Amino acid sequence: MNEGLNVFLRLTDRQREARLRRCGLKAAMTPAGRTQLERPGISSPGEPSVQPHYTERSSIHRQQYIVRIFNLQVVDLQGLGAGQAMGRQGGIRVEEGAAVIGGIIAGEAVQPAQRSVAGATAAEPAPGSGYNRRGAAGQLRETAVRALYSLGLDSGEVRLTALGGRQYAVEEVIPFSVATGELPGAYQAAVQALSAALGSEQPGRPGLLMGMDPEFILLRESTGRVVPASRYLPLDGAAGCDAGPPGTRGTFPVAELRPQPRGEPRALLAQLMSAVRAADRLIADRSLSWRAGGMPLPGWALGGHLHFSGVTLTAPLLRALDNYLALPLMLLEDAGAAARRPRYGMLGDFRIQPHGGFEYRTLPSFLVSPVIARGAVFLAHLIVSRYEDLVLRPLDREELHAAYYSGVKPPLRAAFIPLQAQLRGLPGYTQAARYIEPLLGYIAAERTWDESRDIRGLWRPTEAAPAASVEV
Repeated sequence: MNEGLNVFLRLTDRQREARLRRCGLKAAMTPAGRTQLERPGISSPGEPSVQPHYTERSSIHRQQYIVRIFNLQVVDLQGLGAGQAMGRQGGIRVEEGAAVIGGIIAGEAVQPAQRSVAGATAAEPAPGSGYNRRGAAGQLRETAVRALYSLGLDSGEVRLTALGGRQYAVEEVIPFSVATGELPGAYQAAVQALSAALGSEQPGRPGLLMGMDPEFILLRESTGRVVPASRYLPLDGAAGCDAGPPGTRGTFPVAELRPQPRGEPRALLAQLMSAVRAADRLIADRSLSWRAGGMPLPGWALGGHLHFSGVTLTAPLLRALDNYLALPLMLLEDAGAAARRPRYGMLGDFRIQPHGGFEYRTLPSFLVSPVIARGAVFLAHLIVSRYEDLVLRPLDREELHAAYYSGVKPPLRAAFIPLQAQLRGLPGYTQAARYIEPLLGYIAAERTWDESRDIRGLWRPTEAAPAASVEV
């Protein structure tokens, strides 16, 4: 619990504030930070400015919240009333959320599945559980969890001040500790549920199920305009369409592949090829260019989301994915892909899913190359299966954390060398090596992918150019 506590303690309030802003959050943990939020037009990177602005005078009348978190899940949320004049003793109770442990809500009944998500067996929380809420409450929870994780923690309290427009400033973070004695009531059920979930897992996690939904866009190169994927693809299905980034035009403009989840990487990749063939049949206009990666066009941030069930979500698991998967893929990305951060591609970006697992949302769209896609899928499966053995955390270091968000690769290349040695020593690596080693070879050669390239031909191999030979 809170394996990154030393990271948090090493940072000054000023450094904590800077790290939160680097991660796309607003922070007012120091007098200078509060002053900065007073200035007109000030906002976090990648976020619109907020009106009215946070000022010393207006903050007295702003709603504040205490959000208590255990294992990256909100277990309690309290409103403190409007502004600094309201202490915790006079706080107004807003809600006490149930703990979500590995997709299971502690203390709540879980109803049998009414449907399946991406082909996986689903278990849906009971009505009124607060599961995966959207809107202002969802944004409040997400901000608190993201702030805690960004500072190296997974359990504790976060005090937020509402800025309007569903945006919040982080004012205080207090790590959770069991050393103080009896657990607060809000944490007890969460601690018990986590202990039970972890105790039921078998070595190597043979029950692990993995899915994905990588994105791409359709570009008419003669005009430089994105063609909405909804012209060709349905909302549902293995090849479908989805909403685009905020500010983009077109009804469901982004194309998305949703292969059926599988327990083995090779089987999942076979499903991915089936989804590619479906998209190829449905997108009849052969003049359209398929683009993937992190940001193949300005404003068009794309993701390569991975789904996992059969494993308990924990902060060490997320940090292993960040350091052993997101970091190497960042070393391969096109220089323009860094522009998607921090709004997209932030470290530890996850979403609990109703199928009993979670979605890891940090990666760019790995459809840029079949070689990279295969390497990413096999590497992700290996990491999640054996994450307890992957304990190096170079991204905890302030200079490397900053390098990741700004896209500066040289220090991260050096930092990745011991990580790849550790990966090669894992049980199961020998079987996965033929798929992962080409990806590691690209990193060693300092190669990067090209987001201006049409990927459609790469995913339609011929005898003269089999998929296994395609490079970045």
